[in-house]
Amino acid sequence: METRKLQEVGGGTFTVSIPRAWAENNGFEVGMELQLYTHRDGSILVRSSDTDINCLDEATIEAAGEGPEAVRRAVHTAHAIGFETIVLRQSETFSDPMVKAVRSTVRDLIGANILTETDTEITIKYLLDTSSISIRQSIVQLQYAVASLLRDATDAFVDAVDTHERIHDRADEARRSAEMVTRHFSRSLISHAELDALDMSRAELFACYVIASRLKTVTDRAVEISSIGKKLSGPLANGVTTDICSVADDVACSVDNAAIAVLSGDMTNVQQARNRCDSATETISAVESRLYDGNVTESTSTSAALANTLSSFRQVAGCGHRMADVAAMAVLRDENIEV
Repeated sequence: METRKLQEVGGGTFTVSIPRAWAENNGFEVGMELQLYTHRDGSILVRSSDTDINCLDEATIEAAGEGPEAVRRAVHTAHAIGFETIVLRQSETFSDPMVKAVRSTVRDLIGANILTETDTEITIKYLLDTSSISIRQSIVQLQYAVASLLRDATDAFVDAVDTHERIHDRADEARRSAEMVTRHFSRSLISHAELDALDMSRAELFACYVIASRLKTVTDRAVEISSIGKKLSGPLANGVTTDICSVADDVACSVDNAAIAVLSGDMTNVQQARNRCDSATETISAVESRLYDGNVTESTSTSAALANTLSSFRQVAGCGHRMADVAAMAVLRDENIEV
């Protein structure tokens, strides 16, 4: 690292010299017009072009020879990277299945819309202004949605109630919120302006991104638990139901505590999240022991369903532990480093 003194020239203008070797290596020349970007963290970025502003303007995807599923994945990927406009092109007319795939994909993306559509080109535009997005509020909403979804999926499992369609719809909403956080985190890796618009530090945004990713995983496991419940012929025995509900409550509360800890910087919530995960894991192990020892009086098919559900809950508890670890790092960082 080199240091330079700030100088004052005529008219009250401040200047600082740039190392000659650095300027030459980056193609800077005397008289060249430079782009200066000031950021909320107090830094100034110096560039010879407006790359930081326009690099995520548009992505063009050649869809020739691709099927509907490949096109769907391509749109999701380009959206997750953070492109403002996505242009799908091919030399031949888009097939009806491909058009339907694009339309359904865009409907699942928050803030995206089809701008133009022709036989050989489809243009998708992201319409939301980044400055109108609150990542923190998105995490709060996602946290409550996922915890509620997990409890509903548990109720559907233990009571053999068919609420799968409603749970599936709510899970899709949760996934869309998580994907929106991923999009803005990805944009921040390239654009400093994105961080300024979101009014967050990169460290804060990274913690929110990890939490959103874990919550998305919990969402998938909740849908899985609900789906397993559809295969049951009737409600579980009372003792098993009590244990499963206890596990669900512990992991749902751990999700709440970990997310709150990231947003509030409270180590108490971190410990509460870890305690809840430990309690859930102990209960899971106890039920598994009784199940494999033959002390759970269920049919073979119900026992198999119960074993799969316990495995899903164990994965959720693992997500809760990892979320708590992320929260602990965020709290420790904020207590010791001025970001």
